[in-house]
Amino acid sequence: MGRPVRRHPDGPNRTPGAAARNWSAAQRTPIVCGKEVRMTELLHPASHNPRAGPGHAGGAPEIHRLAMRETAVIAIDVAPGEMGPAVGAAIMEVEAAMRTAGVDLGGPPFARYLAFEPRIRAEIGFPVLRPAPDIGRVVPGRLPGGRVASIVHIGPYDTLERSYGDLVRWLAEMGLHPSGPLWEVYWSDPDAEPDPATWRTEIFAPIE
Repeated sequence: MGRPVRRHPDGPNRTPGAAARNWSAAQRTPIVCGKEVRMTELLHPASHNPRAGPGHAGGAPEIHRLAMRETAVIAIDVAPGEMGPAVGAAIMEVEAAMRTAGVDLGGPPFARYLAFEPRIRAEIGFPVLRPAPDIGRVVPGRLPGGRVASIVHIGPYDTLERSYGDLVRWLAEMGLHPSGPLWEVYWSDPDAEPDPATWRTEIFAPIE
C-alpha cells in the first residue's frame, strides 16, 4: 500500500477557538443507526501515555460505521509548504461564512485530502447541521458514511505521519485498504491548549 499522504509540516495555523468550544459541550448525543450523528461521536478517547515521546497514537485503530455528514468546505490547491497557512485561513473563512448564513457548526474542523503530488488538493471545513449555502469560496460538501477506520494522534501536527503509518500498517495487517480520501479532524483548540504535546487529531480512512 502506498503512503497515504505527504504531511504538511505546520498543520492548521489556527483552529477556531470559539467554534471548537461552542460545539463541544452541546453536541454529545448517541449514535442512532440511520439518523444523523453528531461529530463528537467520531471520537473514541484513549489514554494519554505521558512516558511516550511527543507525537504518538493515543490507542489502537478502531473500525466504526458512520452516517454521512453535511459539510461546508473550501477547496484548496497548494504547494506542500503553503499547506499550514492555507488550512488556517480556510478554517476561519468557513467559520465566518456559516456564522453570516446562520448555519450551526456540527463539529470541529477537518481536512480531507484528495491529492498529494505535485500539489496538495484538499477540502477544509466543518460539518454543519443543515446544508450549507454557497458563499464566496465556501461550498456545500459531505463527509462519507459507511465503514471507517480511525486512529487518534496525540501531539503536534508535524508528528502526524507516525500515526498515519500506524493506521496504514494496521489496515494492511487486517487485509483492508482505504476506499477513498482520508481526512483528519482537529479535536484540540491550540488557543485553549497551548502545549502541542496534548493536541488530539483523529485520522479517518473509509474502508470497504
